[in-house]
Amino acid sequence: MHIEIKDPETVQALEETAKQAGKDPEDFATDLLKTALLSRRPFEEIVEPFALSFEESGMTGEELDALVERERQAIWDENHGKK
Repeated sequence: MHIEIKDPETVQALEETAKQAGKDPEDFATDLLKTALLSRRPFEEIVEPFALSFEESGMTGEELDALVERERQAIWDENHGKK
């Protein structure tokens, strides 16, 4: 599919924002469209693949909580100069 943006202000804003994000304007526009479309889907539909994967992993909720907390702490330590 090909989409043409005719409004010069929109084109300029897209190009500037894409540049700030370090992306090609076409790729940036595609990402914006995907995000807009995804946001219209029900949350349950979006997370369903993750929920199924979690169920299949056999991990308990407590194990997941502990994993998230370890990673959160590691990121905090890294950002605050602790090793």
